[in-house]
This record gives sequence, structure tokens and C-alpha cells, in this order.
Amino acid sequence: MALFVPLFADEAYYYVWTQHPQLSYFDHPPMVSWFIFLGEKLFPFTNGLSTRFIFIIGSIISMYVWARILKLKAFSDSAIFWFLILMQLNPLLGPGAIMATPDLPLVLFWSLSYLFFLEAFNKRTYLAYALLGVSLGLGFCSKYHIVLFVISGLIYLIVSKKLRQVRPLGALLTILFGLIFCLPVVWWNYQNEWSSFAYQINHGFVKNYYDWTWTPSFILSQVLILNPFLLTALFKKSDRADKIFTLTQFLFFLSSSFKAVVEANWPITAHLHGAAVAATNLTEKRKNWALGYWAVIYILFIGILFTPLGENILKNQISSKDIEFLEPLVDQYQPLYGPSYQISSLLTWSTGKTVNKLRGLSRHDFYDSLTVSIPTENEFYVLKHKNSIWPEAYVNFKITKIKDLEELNLELFRMTHE
Repeated sequence: MALFVPLFADEAYYYVWTQHPQLSYFDHPPMVSWFIFLGEKLFPFTNGLSTRFIFIIGSIISMYVWARILKLKAFSDSAIFWFLILMQLNPLLGPGAIMATPDLPLVLFWSLSYLFFLEAFNKRTYLAYALLGVSLGLGFCSKYHIVLFVISGLIYLIVSKKLRQVRPLGALLTILFGLIFCLPVVWWNYQNEWSSFAYQINHGFVKNYYDWTWTPSFILSQVLILNPFLLTALFKKSDRADKIFTLTQFLFFLSSSFKAVVEANWPITAHLHGAAVAATNLTEKRKNWALGYWAVIYILFIGILFTPLGENILKNQISSKDIEFLEPLVDQYQPLYGPSYQISSLLTWSTGKTVNKLRGLSRHDFYDSLTVSIPTENEFYVLKHKNSIWPEAYVNFKITKIKDLEELNLELFRMTHE
């Protein structure tokens, strides 16, 4: 799948980050770019498998880690088997595991953190506490959502009355190693006026209005992704830790949905614990219903993809296939600047030639921090969305339209400094 599914715009965007190594980035922490960099070095080919390879390996390791976790919890082999089935049928954790996104590193280091969290109480070794800190630090370098692990863990320790079992020196080791391994992100933000933290907070929690569709959409998306036939399992007697880690995350993002749009993939790690809870409470009848549900969902999904409805649903998910007709322009019109991070990144990835976004032509992103996003040439070319507005810096330029590119609602312009 990774080899044949076209690369999506966000994946290409993270690939561009590898061309500009930094301790962290405006949009996300750096782990996603580190994974892509390693994959490209191991397999230096321009295809989706090279870009996605380490993410697939990370997903396989996550499965192994969870098998160890459930063994530690004394789950039966049957329950572990069904957990892995449920994990792989979950669209975010199964098919989604081929995507080069920050979610996969988060899942990996969240899983490792949970393993060492449990081992810290079962084996009570300082090594487990230290490794917990390492995993949490690397998780913070993957996605800021790892903070919810700490919140969920503290709630579990308080509710289960295990807080007194925490070894003080062990807790200090966890904090110390956590700080050391998340230092790249903290240092970058310190040097850049905490811009990444501010962006994520504003993106996920701050809106000046409330749209009544946000909360129902979030609830519906989570029910459909988790599998409605597994929901009742969350409220049955089961492992307390997994239940708390599941519900804490869902309730956190549910409350967030009253303040801003919550994307369906944000509670991805809650689905790991939800699948673990469900795996212990599945009757044979419920297993059949759950599998039947996924069969229907995937058949419908594949069918819809090949209809106009599917094209409409995916219209905002631009892929490398969508921009193939633009590739000749990169050689024909030099230097060429793109209209958005999506198209600029895809053209850079597919052609192997740098296509920067023109600064200010779309919402602020990583490209806007690059000096090369401001043309220094007297004449250059720009791809622009028809509904976008020229930045003020180019008001006095001579702007000549060269052609319309209706497929992506684009226009090509020649810009001449007067």
C-alpha cells in the first residue's frame, strides 16, 4: 500500500522539512521529519515506500509492544489476538499506519511509555522509570498530545490509590530523562518565541465562536472509527488503567470540541486503550457484529472512492497524483513559486527540485520562515489559487497571467519587478 498509494500533501510537507533540518518546526515537533529522513537514507528512491518506510516499521513495533503490554496484564492469547485484529481494522491504526504523519511516532512512543509505566510498578526498577522518561520525551518530540499520557497516568494513580507506590527517585528519573529527550522542542520554541506551542493552542482550543456541528461531528467520528459494536465494552468491568486512559482522552477532546474543531485523528492513542478494553469483553456474537461492521465500512469506502462523491470528499486531500500535470512547469518556468504548502511540497517531492511557497500567499506555515520564500530575482513565476489575494509586498510588481490551470483552480503568473 505504501508503495502504490499516492503521497499526500502533508507527507510531502514533512519531507520538505528534512531539506531544512531544525530542532523543531512551527507546525509540529520534529520526529516526523526524522523518521522520513532515516527512511530516505535507507531507501533513496522517489516513491511513497521510501518516505513511509520507518513509519511502517514503527507501527509493527507498536503492535509488538502492545502484545508485551497485554502479556504483562495477563491477557489470554485469544484476547491479544483480538486486540491486534481490532487495532489493524481501526482506520487510524491499521490502514492509516502507512502514512508519514506525526500520529505514528506518537503511537509508538505512547505505547512504549505505557509499557514502561506498567513495568515501573510491576518490576519497580529505576531502569523502567528512566525508560518511561525517555519515551515521554521522544513522544513530546512527536506530537504534543503526549501530555495527555501524563494526565491520564496521574488520574489512574489517584483513582487506583497507587500514588504512594511511586518511588520518589524513580519519579525524578522520569522527569529528568523526559526533559532531556524533549529538549530539542523546548529549546527551539524558546528561540522562536514559543510560536509552535502558541500555534497548537490556538489551533485546537481558541475560536471566537461556536459551531454547533463541532461536537456532534467529533462524537460521530469517534463512534464510527472505534466501531459502534465495541462501545458498550468501555463501560463493562475491565482493566482500570486502559479504561481511564481511554475515557480521559475522549473527555478531553470532547470538551475541546466546544471551543474549536477537533480532528478525528487527535484521540488516536485513546483507540489503543479502547481496543484493549474491548478485547477482554467480546462475546462471539459481538465479534461477528464488529467484523461485519468493518467489512461493510471498507467495502463502502472503496466503492465511494471511485464515484464523484469520493472525489468531492477527497478534494482537499491533494496527492502526488493530482499534481502530475504541473510537474513540467517546474522546468519550463524558473524560478517557480507555489500557492500553498501543499502544492509546493508535492512538486518538490515529485520533481526533486525545490519549489518554495511565495511568502504570504496562503496561511502562515513553515515556508514563511524561510528567506527563500521571498524572491530575489527581477523576474519569477507564481502559481496562485484563483480565490487567493496577492500579498501587499507584490502590489507594485508587473503581473502577467500566462495560463489557467482549471484542474486545481490555479493560475500561472509571470512577476516582473518594475
